[in-house]
Amino acid sequence: MQNYKLIAPRKIRKVWIITFEYSPIVKVGGLGEAVYQFSKALSKEGIDVTIIMPSHGRHLDLSIRSKYNFTPLNFTACGERIGLDGKNYSYCIGAEEANINGIKIILFKGLDYSTGIIFDSWNVYSNVEEKSALLTRSVKILAWHENPADLIHINDWHTVLPGVALRDELEKRGISVPLVYTIHLSGSPNFPWHYASDKWAGLDNNYHKIWRVSKHEPIQYEKLWNQLNGNVEAFGVYVSDYISTVSRSYLREELFSRYGDWIEGKSCVVYNTTDWDIKKVEKWIQEKYGFVGKEIAWDIIKEYIRNSSWTGYDIYDSSKAIMLVVGRLTSQKGIDLAIRALDYAPSVNLVILGVSVGDYGYEQYIKHLLEERKGRAIITTTKINEDAYKALFRVSASLVMPSRWEPFGLVAIESLSQGTPVIANSVGGLKEIIDDIRGGKGNGILVKPEDTYELGLAMESFANLMWFENFNNIPIDSIRDFVLKNNMLPEEIRINAINKVDKNFRIDNQIEQLKSCYEKARIMSYYRTL
Repeated sequence: MQNYKLIAPRKIRKVWIITFEYSPIVKVGGLGEAVYQFSKALSKEGIDVTIIMPSHGRHLDLSIRSKYNFTPLNFTACGERIGLDGKNYSYCIGAEEANINGIKIILFKGLDYSTGIIFDSWNVYSNVEEKSALLTRSVKILAWHENPADLIHINDWHTVLPGVALRDELEKRGISVPLVYTIHLSGSPNFPWHYASDKWAGLDNNYHKIWRVSKHEPIQYEKLWNQLNGNVEAFGVYVSDYISTVSRSYLREELFSRYGDWIEGKSCVVYNTTDWDIKKVEKWIQEKYGFVGKEIAWDIIKEYIRNSSWTGYDIYDSSKAIMLVVGRLTSQKGIDLAIRALDYAPSVNLVILGVSVGDYGYEQYIKHLLEERKGRAIITTTKINEDAYKALFRVSASLVMPSRWEPFGLVAIESLSQGTPVIANSVGGLKEIIDDIRGGKGNGILVKPEDTYELGLAMESFANLMWFENFNNIPIDSIRDFVLKNNMLPEEIRINAINKVDKNFRIDNQIEQLKSCYEKARIMSYYRTL
């Protein structure tokens, strides 16, 4: 270890972002949109941004290839790895390059069958541990092909080993590059050291300086890895220069409980943002349907959802209010709670825009719940037209987000940007986004997690408040009394929703948060040179 020779960047002018999702190319959940917003914010500030990710086979899609003009990069990384069985396994990696709105994109791909079957798998998170390991091998070579960045920004556990390896390679070039680790959703598997080592993924086992509450101390990666029981996320928390997450609640409640509040000294919060513009959405609705109103919801359902919906599940009674549920079909998102809450919300129908992640058991459970409440909900897992998708937010009575845990909740701010209130479980980042109308100037309702009765009452209340304006039928006494004294409350809620987003969750907010976080990481990387 020769850290006394290292030089830290004096200013952040060039950033490499390592990710598994990037919205224009591939998006499974909120990660792809969040990283896309990061890149836009940095580019707006004049920072040179490069996105580094596995191809997930997207370079083989002719529509994507032609749209973004992907071309092969003069890059190869080929060799052999040693498995736990002692056998040699060959790999051969190439790369594709594109420029999207001034942001450079590098996709790593397979150049032989065994590599391609992993890197080029269309399912983003199939063989995720192997995609991560091969990405680690890729960036070790990339470090010597490209002009070095001033900062590396990694996102979730899949990018920890690539980020650490890339930083280490740049250190061999005499540069102490800060490493920022954003945890969008906490959790990762555990592996033996062999997985991370130079025998497989490619990390060396030299001494490296690790922040220990008040100072950097040298330690070998293998020793630290074993101390952390091979947990990839934990390893990233310790070896990164700065940790970023998407809400203060998630930082304190989740990450502090996992790793201790000592990480506060190297932590920051960078909120996700949205660029949704209510004027543009209303313009599309006006041009297509002639007016903007709740009735448009039924036109969107008929034209964009019904033909792709799950067979046998539809909405029969058009006299009920439309509420929207959006998210991955996993227990985390609590879509089952929203369906069960219909039992206490007789004036509500649900439109469920789900993202299938292959959780067959949960999807069967959802079908069972829908069968018991036939005619009350329509569900699709097919991506719908983007304009229609945004319009549905605008004309719904409310978005329902019964997440069991939620680091942030991107769809919540997208809904608020359209003046549409949110009913959400009081968990994680949702507590920082939703201001309960019962507390004053609010934009939604927060309910107790797992309480379908309270959730149903909130849904029924917003159906009568925002859709029908039948204020006397609102079942929650405090809301009913409030609106009977102030019949402008529905419009005030819409204004509060839009103002909340404009004040906290726009690109200019994110620019300042990123700059602050990056500068702190830069200083931390300087300390590693001492």
